[in-house]
Amino acid sequence: MLYDVLAILFGSLLGFLVTWRFVEIGVKKEEGESPKFAGVSQLVEEKREPLRKPKDLEELVKYVATKYMLAEITILTPEGLPIVSNSSTVDEDVASALEMLRVANRLLNSDRLVISSGDVRIVVLHINPEVILHAKVMRELSKTELEKMKTEINDLLEEMI
Repeated sequence: MLYDVLAILFGSLLGFLVTWRFVEIGVKKEEGESPKFAGVSQLVEEKREPLRKPKDLEELVKYVATKYMLAEITILTPEGLPIVSNSSTVDEDVASALEMLRVANRLLNSDRLVISSGDVRIVVLHINPEVILHAKVMRELSKTELEKMKTEINDLLEEMI
């Protein structure tokens, strides 16, 4: 019985000392590495320039793509004429956007459609009666983000006209 009690006490003391030593080593490593991370975060913050309002349609595409993290954007008319795009497949985007929006209007009675397939999402959004947005996105967009994007693009287009 005495040996059991001594073994438990010695084991607890040894475990405490080993844990204490590992914690000290970990704290020293974190203190030594934090200036590196602080320097990197300062560089990233310095290089990030604030987004400024676009003056033309090309800047509008870059602005929206950067702000909402969209991969490819095509802005088109309801007749199927592309207005501006940074997509590599503009003709396919225009044709698919019109058809998808037509199906969404007929089946869902909606002015927007989000289709997910693996890592890529396609968003088709009626900005106003004369403008449709087709975008390829790599992340999930919430309903509030879609509404905010819709109003912002509409406001920016009205300012340009």
